[in-house]
This record gives sequence, C-alpha cells and structure tokens, in this order.
Amino acid sequence: MPTYDRMKRYQGQWHVEQGIAFPDYIFLETKNAEALLSDMEKCCQEGKLSRYAIQQMVSLQPEQEDFLRNVLGTEKHMGISRGYIKDGRTYVMRGPLKGKEKLICKIDRHKRLAKLKIPVGDSCQEMQAGLEIISKN
Repeated sequence: MPTYDRMKRYQGQWHVEQGIAFPDYIFLETKNAEALLSDMEKCCQEGKLSRYAIQQMVSLQPEQEDFLRNVLGTEKHMGISRGYIKDGRTYVMRGPLKGKEKLICKIDRHKRLAKLKIPVGDSCQEMQAGLEIISKN
C-alpha cells in the first residue's frame, strides 16, 4: 500500500504520521499478469474474492507507473514536501513534489496537505501529499 507522510497537531505539537495514499485502491505488482489473473480466478472460485474485484482491475499506463515510482520511490512511501507561495503560485523547494507543482489543485495550509490531480487515462485521480508551506506573500 503506497503511503505518505502528513503532519498532525495534537498535544500542542506537530507530529509526522503516515496516511494511505490511495485508500480505495489495492496495487498489485507482477511480472506475469496472466499468472496473477489465473490465481485471482482461483480465489473467486474458492469464494475468497468477489468477481467484482477482478472486473474492476485496471492496468496502469507506463506514464502513471513512472509517476508513482518517481514520487513514491522504492519504498512506496512519499515524504513531506516543503515550499512557499509567491504571487499566488506554489513553489516546492524540497521533497517528492518538487517540479510537480502543476499537479497541485488545492492546498490546506492548516493541515499541511496538498491535493493532487493525477491524469489517469481520460479522467483524473486524486491523491493527498504532505506539503508544508513555510511562507506566503
């Protein structure tokens, strides 16, 4: 499960916690898609998995896979990014969102979160990422 760092404030201090990047999705990585599908079919027949789950399976496009590998790294985890806002534009100085400012559609400075819209085929998928804005003018 891909995860990301986020900041939460409690007991008078900020704490770093992990959140699930895509809470509604399960990612399966395989070198043999046919064998995976066959194993999933067996699980359906044994009643361990619903047929609906197999019908909803989608393969990632190469550019989507590259994006996820880039921001999540080999550990499938995204750290907190840091940046600033100048003249209404967001600039990320450090972290996995550096250079990906165009994907940020909303920033919650109070919760230190950014909502990203990632192109997925003909639609967009939303994900959250930790983003600390250190200054705004």
